[in-house]
Amino acid sequence: MFVIGDRKDTRMSIEQLREFASELDPDFAIFCALTPFPGTDVYDEAKRNGWIEDHNLSNYDMAHAIMPTETLSRMEVQEELYNCYRDFYGSWKRRLGGLFSANKLKRQLYRHMMRKGVVRQFKNLINVPT
Repeated sequence: MFVIGDRKDTRMSIEQLREFASELDPDFAIFCALTPFPGTDVYDEAKRNGWIEDHNLSNYDMAHAIMPTETLSRMEVQEELYNCYRDFYGSWKRRLGGLFSANKLKRQLYRHMMRKGVVRQFKNLINVPT
């Protein structure tokens, strides 16, 4: 699991994270946007500093960007989250390796992701008004 959207994150730091994930080459990767859940220190700090831009709790699912970083808007964080999934799962080599893996769980996961269009769903979040 990889988390983006820390206050210090930049396009470059997220690109480096994507490269690290690709080099690490796990069977599957989950990318999440840092989410300030109520009751946590992150939430208290974000609320105190006015960083929270999305107050709709139904979007507090780690797939929606809730707040910007120092250099990226909330929408740019959302776009970077999509880029993480696109770069990792968009590789044909990785897709085919997953679909034809000897590991049954990995095969099932990749087939499920293709059927459900998981990467495309993350792209659609970029255009969803909140």
